[in-house]
Amino acid sequence: MTGRFLRRVRESTCPHRRGSVMVLALACMAVASAIALSMLRATTMGHRSLRAERHLRQVECLLAVATAKAHARLATGGPEAGNEVILLEPESLTGAGSARVTLARDTDASPPVIRVVVEYPLEGPVTIRRSRDLSHPSVAPTPPKEPRP
Repeated sequence: MTGRFLRRVRESTCPHRRGSVMVLALACMAVASAIALSMLRATTMGHRSLRAERHLRQVECLLAVATAKAHARLATGGPEAGNEVILLEPESLTGAGSARVTLARDTDASPPVIRVVVEYPLEGPVTIRRSRDLSHPSVAPTPPKEPRP
């Protein structure tokens, strides 16, 4: 008797509530999926930001090393102290990409300078490029010697 009674009570008191519970469940699922999607988006943006900062740090370190190498070459006074292109493989760096370091003499400028350019990573949609100009007395072209009478 109790089973029939409960069935009658359930049928008589809430025939319109069955659909509202389903709508409430769907709304909760929509809110939960929106929260999860925003968390995923924030995570990927944070990952991209950290990767860009790591690439920028790598470029700054490579630029400092290349500048020191250019100063050392200028101190030794080698004839080709300022004309060189160095390609660095990903294995010799952080493994994220290869880099190109260019040391170029610009004698047309006054005073003559050596331009150090670092590009990293060469693969991928975005390449970071930083440059630094070095002026040094040995960069200046040597004037032709005048013959003595």
